[in-house]
Amino acid sequence: MTMTVLAAAALAAEVNLANVPKPPPPEAWAFKAELARPRENAYTVVPAGKKPWIENRITRCFFGPIKRAPYFRDELMDDVDYYPEAYLDRLSKEGVNGLWLTVEFGDLAETSFHPRSPDAPRRLAKLRRTVDRCLAYGIKTWIFAIEPKMVTTNSWIYAEHRDWLRPLGASWGTLFVMCPSVPGVRQYLEEAMRDIFTQVPRLGGFLGITNGERATTCLSRCRVTEPFDTGCPRCNARAPHEVFNDYVGSLAKGMRAANPDAKLISWFYHPQPAVERDAWVADCASHLPEGVIFQYNFESGAVREQCRRARIGGDYWLSFVGPANGFRVVADAARAAGSPLSAKIQVGNSHECATVPFVPVPGLLYRKYRQMKALGVTSVMQCWYFGNYPGVMNEAAGALAYEDFADGEAAFLERLAKPAWGADAKIVAALWQRYSDAYANYPLGNAMQYYGPFHNGVVWPLLPDITMQNLGRTWKPEEPPSGDVIGEALEGFSLDEALTLASEMSDGMTSTTDGEDTLDLLARRHAGDRERLQDIGVMRTLENLFASGAHIFDFYRQRSEAIWRSRSVHDNATALRCLARMRALVLAERAISERQIALCETDSRLGFHSEAEAHQFHPAFLRWRIARLDEAVARMDAIRGELEAGRPYPESAFERAA
Repeated sequence: MTMTVLAAAALAAEVNLANVPKPPPPEAWAFKAELARPRENAYTVVPAGKKPWIENRITRCFFGPIKRAPYFRDELMDDVDYYPEAYLDRLSKEGVNGLWLTVEFGDLAETSFHPRSPDAPRRLAKLRRTVDRCLAYGIKTWIFAIEPKMVTTNSWIYAEHRDWLRPLGASWGTLFVMCPSVPGVRQYLEEAMRDIFTQVPRLGGFLGITNGERATTCLSRCRVTEPFDTGCPRCNARAPHEVFNDYVGSLAKGMRAANPDAKLISWFYHPQPAVERDAWVADCASHLPEGVIFQYNFESGAVREQCRRARIGGDYWLSFVGPANGFRVVADAARAAGSPLSAKIQVGNSHECATVPFVPVPGLLYRKYRQMKALGVTSVMQCWYFGNYPGVMNEAAGALAYEDFADGEAAFLERLAKPAWGADAKIVAALWQRYSDAYANYPLGNAMQYYGPFHNGVVWPLLPDITMQNLGRTWKPEEPPSGDVIGEALEGFSLDEALTLASEMSDGMTSTTDGEDTLDLLARRHAGDRERLQDIGVMRTLENLFASGAHIFDFYRQRSEAIWRSRSVHDNATALRCLARMRALVLAERAISERQIALCETDSRLGFHSEAEAHQFHPAFLRWRIARLDEAVARMDAIRGELEAGRPYPESAFERAA
């Protein structure tokens, strides 16, 4: 049947994804000034005279730069003050006693093998100033590094000390790791650490990824789920803990020669979504050099039943209490050997939802810390590059470091709420508990964290036509807006299952008190309290994000059904009902974006992702999305005309080209 010119024009009007607004520049991030503003009604969660069961409580500066590509910004080489006094005062009152920042040995250290970098004096001077400023608030500075770095063929190490090196493997090309079985390697590591801690004598310690992120030594060749095999004949002839001790022991020896009170945290970052770890991991955890603390991911390899099936997740999970089996095995080995143990967790937020300053679910932290105490944990790394903004979750973590867990979760939450919320503490504590139970429904799959809609669904366009455009990575600022290949986020979940879990999260974010919306009631009662209104804005944003997540899954479920019903079984009546639901979802999302604009204009923290170092949603982006949703409505009206005329759901430009 020949279409009219008008119908053909309407069918060509697919959603235009061009001209996406750029994130606001750093100078527009008002939260930087916010952190430097003295806190109103300041209070401390640290009880006087009580000894914490968690000795080291380490977080990171919220807006410090990431020293990695494509940014290559170095906080020790610029003139930015990342540690204003009001910020440090707040962290101290929240129970934080350690901050980590990223360094590289080549930027700071001088050894008998290599001279100091020309820029090192400037970096060292700023590091000393940072250490002194933080110590004034009882906060130690820990330097973080993944050392020794992989070696390339243009490195001085390759040119002068090739006997130190082992090839990383055929798939890595011309990259090499250092062999800790070689005396020269141990000497280099020891000298580098001794020099840094001599130059900056008041450092609190060193926090390093020993195994699992980037390659460092022969130990990097070992796979966490397979038997010990370094690919190096020298190292393979020895026990795993002997190789580990030569590596980490050399770092600790150099550090302690300069500062006997400093500690070294050796982090085995094993994010794999696997239940079991091979025995060599526990062997290392149970044989530690003096001054070394073993750190392991608390939730990696998490297993829980969702939608009647067992699911497994790697990396970090605020929504999963834990521990994962891998941590439990390591903890048992460390406890049997009397080895100190640190847990790597996320306190404020995680890859699940990193675009709000914190997810207010202190009930989940209570459950997590109770398990940590039972397993003998004595140190905690509270964040990666996100999850570190001051607020209720930091406060909860600080208070839990002293908690004996005698009177239960509800009582703890009410105590936590009392200083800020006063007479409404019981209402807020109940709200937090409701949020905690709802957030535990987060779909347990890494792809949902990395590509799913819970970070920035409020700016996703909704596409009635099949375009096969990928989903954006949530931690990358340069990614285009997420498209319609929704399966990239599902990882074993069906759309129905993802919708079920997202709806449970969304439903848990809404409640009433005395017949009134609880957040409206709290906003009315605390109208003059700026900080409480900001907390309510965070909760409103999460309400929007989780509702958007559910709507997005539902939209693409309906689109799939409409296309199949129309094209495959010629059931246009059902396809029209699906299309009507899609249209209603788009209009609901339009209203959410409108509401979110006002929230973002009030609080510039909202939408900011610390690892992306950029806003993943902001007012200009939200307005762009609203225009795209209007296009989607017009497009669906044209599609409805085709279906009502008895024709199939029209093919998209992508499909026609394919």
